[in-house]
Amino acid sequence: MKTLTAAFIICVTGVASPVQSQVAPRDTLPAAVVQRFVDGANARSLDAMMATVAAQAVFGALPDNGKNTVGRDSVRAQYARVLSRLPAGYTVTVASRIVDGAFVTDFELFSNADGTPAGRATWVYYVAGGQIQRAWVLRPPRPPQ
Repeated sequence: MKTLTAAFIICVTGVASPVQSQVAPRDTLPAAVVQRFVDGANARSLDAMMATVAAQAVFGALPDNGKNTVGRDSVRAQYARVLSRLPAGYTVTVASRIVDGAFVTDFELFSNADGTPAGRATWVYYVAGGQIQRAWVLRPPRPPQ
């Protein structure tokens, strides 16, 4: 019986198997995509961040302030400016995350290298096709003028 089991395993998992020769697909679940975006920010890797952002992504604020960043190139330029101003050791920690289908809501805490708090933000991401399509940061409403 052991020989038959070993032969079966070799047939199912043989080196020549096309399944084994393929690279496993990246995790496209919305929470995994957003986590890669956050991890890229912490690593100061624009390439890693932008790999999670759709070509026609729109980043903005809620409530709508009318100033959206549209397209991966514009998002890249915005984050290049943001990351260049951050002190070394500045990190983003996801304090809590809610996933509702394609929507991921993160409460993010920012810390300096010494661990002192540096701010916080709530982000809502919409992920489809394994990429961030929309992202909104929550901002207090502006008073009427």
